[in-house]
Amino acid sequence: MPSKPFEQAQADYDTAVAALLSKLAQHPIVLEFQAAESRLKQAKSLYDMETEMKTMAQEAALYQKIDKYQAYQETMTRVKEIEAQLNQTPLIIDYRRKLVAANELLQHLLQTIETQINEELYREH
Repeated sequence: MPSKPFEQAQADYDTAVAALLSKLAQHPIVLEFQAAESRLKQAKSLYDMETEMKTMAQEAALYQKIDKYQAYQETMTRVKEIEAQLNQTPLIIDYRRKLVAANELLQHLLQTIETQINEELYREH
């Protein structure tokens, strides 16, 4: 049976996580990314091309791992063709910039949390 201090610590943790997620969801960088993603999804043909490119890139990585060189080459050729088309599209350019910004925000947040945890662990010992 869990102890009361553990239950309180779990409740405090859950509350802190919920507050963090709420703040993060309201962050301008996240909102800008979500808006860019929504615009991209509305441009169905571009969204489908982006999705196809990601899927094919994953397939190419698999082909490379299993030594299917011809399939890898053909798939990567198609990936590069799609990527070249997408790289010229303002909507995709905007989406990718917002994606990078959101990723950097999350990486910074995770690094800050990790640093704080490590400092707290160091103080305890």
